[in-house]
Amino acid sequence: MKIKMILIALTALLSLASCGDDDSGIQLTQDEIIGDINTGKKIVITSLTTYTESSSKVNVNGAKGKISATSSDESIAKVSCSTNEAEKEIYVSGVSVGNTTITITDSDGNTAVLKVEVKDWTTLWELSRTMYVVDRKCFVEGVSSEDSATIAADAIEKDSYNKYYTIRTRVYIPSGSYATKRLTITDDKGNVRMDGILKIQPNADNSEVWHLFPIGNYTEVVLATFYYDQKSIVKDVTGYYKTAYPKIKKVELHAICAIEELEPDK
Repeated sequence: MKIKMILIALTALLSLASCGDDDSGIQLTQDEIIGDINTGKKIVITSLTTYTESSSKVNVNGAKGKISATSSDESIAKVSCSTNEAEKEIYVSGVSVGNTTITITDSDGNTAVLKVEVKDWTTLWELSRTMYVVDRKCFVEGVSSEDSATIAADAIEKDSYNKYYTIRTRVYIPSGSYATKRLTITDDKGNVRMDGILKIQPNADNSEVWHLFPIGNYTEVVLATFYYDQKSIVKDVTGYYKTAYPKIKKVELHAICAIEELEPDK
């Protein structure tokens, strides 16, 4: 009887030891984000929803040494590891709509599997307004009339590919001055010319200053600055002509716009 009890006790201990090994394995977590705010909490995950044209960070906890990660279908999502081994992070980038599996492996051969669903990025954004360009004018100062005409024609030609300006708002953030906006500029065939996070600065005269930042990193580099006077999107392109025309003072391009809903049938 005593031998039987000892065997039962040993079995229980081995079972506990086994559970302990599982608990010390690789665990995947994500930073808790509510709206655009990081709460500082970590959420344990076994699956991930991400979006095309975006990247999601996943924390890899309990891994031994260097980690590696692979995607079962890179046409759906790609994965990369942080270059800093101490951080133990992976980045999952959505490529196209669908499902795939990410496998993370540490230097001891321990693995963790993450199921990934990729959705279209447009599901995150609600259409706010679309404007299309109906005409363009260019104002040049500081050079001869002949040079002004040459510069204006060149500036208008280069801008002719920018046909549609579409502004979207994040669906889960209330509207207002603090709402996150996205501006996508496309040509008449729908090809994207420029895309980024839009910060709008209102002026007292009802005009606006638009600053366009890279998606996912809109605190460092300004991609472009526009001025909107409720009729035209105004761009200062003087810098493009300074080298060829050192005396030039201003090259200001006005893209006169209308709301897409008012566009006549094509």
